[in-house]
Amino acid sequence: MGKWKDDLKNLLEGREAEESREEKGAETRSQVRKFFSGKVRPVLKKLKKELERYGREVNISSSDNSGAIEVSNQGLLELDYKIKVRDIFPYPETLYKDASGNRIWAEGSFREGPGKYSISDIPEDVILENFLREYKSRLWSLSK
Repeated sequence: MGKWKDDLKNLLEGREAEESREEKGAETRSQVRKFFSGKVRPVLKKLKKELERYGREVNISSSDNSGAIEVSNQGLLELDYKIKVRDIFPYPETLYKDASGNRIWAEGSFREGPGKYSISDIPEDVILENFLREYKSRLWSLSK
């Protein structure tokens, strides 16, 4: 006779857990949107402005869950740099061509070591430094 109480309890607790997951998902999406609009987009705009001073063709794009900057020089792709997020964990992704014309794709991280970091742990200067490190290494590979 008490089984129906257990069934009712499981049903209602399951719904509460589902609602809690939905609320957490909405909160996460909001944090990610703020990360891209408040940190990534301004960094991409700064980079575009500065790179164009040196004759680079620069295209930027951003949305609520990613940001990208593509840098070319005289029609040659120097670097396609993207910032993406898994849950609340950001990571850079790069695409470039080496001196032989091979397309190289790589996924990296903003911090070294085994510790996890989230979008709240990444200030603008870390994004700028990471981009510059990737850009320098790609220009070096093109010069060979």
